[in-house]
Amino acid sequence: MTIDQAASLWPDCSSRTELLRLIIEEGSRALLVKAEAVKTQRLEALNSLQKLGTGMWPADFDEQRKSEWDE
Repeated sequence: MTIDQAASLWPDCSSRTELLRLIIEEGSRALLVKAEAVKTQRLEALNSLQKLGTGMWPADFDEQRKSEWDE
């Protein structure tokens, strides 16, 4: 977004400095929303992967594995 485009969005804004501040604030908010969406997608993907691994090994797998080693 350019300063001129911002001026058409916020016609009551009196200075280019103020317009720049508004652009930065809006961009910051948009980035926070996007970051939260990415975080949610990644957590959903991890949860899906976790569910795929459920039941892959027997409940006593750890004990079985340890019993294979000489003490």
